[in-house]
Amino acid sequence: AVMSFDIDYVKSLQNIAPYQELLTQNQAAATYFIQTKYFRDYLDSGFFNDSALDVLRWLRQSGAEISSHSVCHSKIFNLLPLGTGTEMFPDYQPRVHGEGDTRGATVLGELRVSKFLLEHLIGVQVRSFRPGHLACPPSLPQALEATGYRYASSVTAANVMTYLPYRKNYNRQYGASTSVFEFPVAIEDEHPPEMDQRADKALDLANQLAQYGGTFIVLSHPNILGYKFRFFEKILPKLRPMAWIGTIGQLGDWWQARDRLEIDVTRRDRQVNLTVTAPERIQGVTLHVPDRWKAVSALPKGARLEGGRLFLPELDGRTILTFQED
Repeated sequence: AVMSFDIDYVKSLQNIAPYQELLTQNQAAATYFIQTKYFRDYLDSGFFNDSALDVLRWLRQSGAEISSHSVCHSKIFNLLPLGTGTEMFPDYQPRVHGEGDTRGATVLGELRVSKFLLEHLIGVQVRSFRPGHLACPPSLPQALEATGYRYASSVTAANVMTYLPYRKNYNRQYGASTSVFEFPVAIEDEHPPEMDQRADKALDLANQLAQYGGTFIVLSHPNILGYKFRFFEKILPKLRPMAWIGTIGQLGDWWQARDRLEIDVTRRDRQVNLTVTAPERIQGVTLHVPDRWKAVSALPKGARLEGGRLFLPELDGRTILTFQED
């Protein structure tokens, strides 16, 4: 599970502290997608200023992940030109002049400049991105890869029909995958009924996802407290017994390490050797194996084999396990 917050409004900065304190009380880290808005335009004032930096540095020290939510938060981000890849602050000066009227903005500019400002002013490594309004241009996957992002949460699970992460495809088509992992949003805060009235249904969904290791990504805008804050008060204590709760970056690192696992099975008569190679250290991996496999060699400390599910608490390098096929 990941609790994520989009900071794209001046008053959202003022409300961050209660949300973060609630998360800390529940021993849960979160991801904050920050709009680096350094100018006034049709939408809002330039709230990415000195006072914002103090809040964001406090967030970083509290264990939160600081991520990018673009520069101008345009509703037509999906229609913007790709750009040149040379966009830099302070020359990059996009403006939203009205609904459907964004000028001077490019996809690469939004990615490059927001990442630069957050990294150099907050002192973090920015690896995750979410576009405003979940507006995704076809070029977004390769643009993310080219500008150093590793993870995105830019679509809803309902739209892509999965609650599992996946690699984003070049041009959002089917020919080739990028190295960027997508984490689809499961719960958002802007559709009726109000968020706190959906808490029980959200927990029902989390229970279903827990049965197969799905991801439960919550998107909220802390522009108000009230019903949005009550939602987190309700679900956080009940999520803890069923879920790991962390950041997009932490979950992304785990999925990337999982993606690199190599598995090989060899048989001789009824003996089966299972070799798992982990180029990166990874904790908490479950493999599905035939029910008829019984462990012959001692399993690693903390490992369990029950009902065809082999849980391995940690993998680092090569692990060889021997089973007997009944």
